Amino acid sequence: MAQRPQIVVLGAGTFVRTQYIPRLSEISNIVIVRAIWSRSEESARGAVEIAREHFPSIECKWGEAGLEEIIKDGSIHGVAVVLAGQTQV
Repeated sequence: MAQRPQIVVLGAGTFVRTQYIPRLSEISNIVIVRAIWSRSEESARGAVEIAREHFPSIECKWGEAGLEEIIKDGSIHGVAVVLAGQTQV
């Protein structure tokens, strides 16, 4: 069986917590959410805490250093850049 693709979510606000994580959990058998990144550590940790139920090995990344780690990680197959819900409308 092929390895499941690994993705990262950039953004950790309300829309990620209430919409993205629940939808991604529905496909947790075909994709691995490797990390959630936010500008702030507090926001990233809050979203990761919610996602950990479905993705136990998820990592918490924040700030410039965390983003740089994501960019340099060749094992990541995709990135979801999540904007605030009102921005997407």
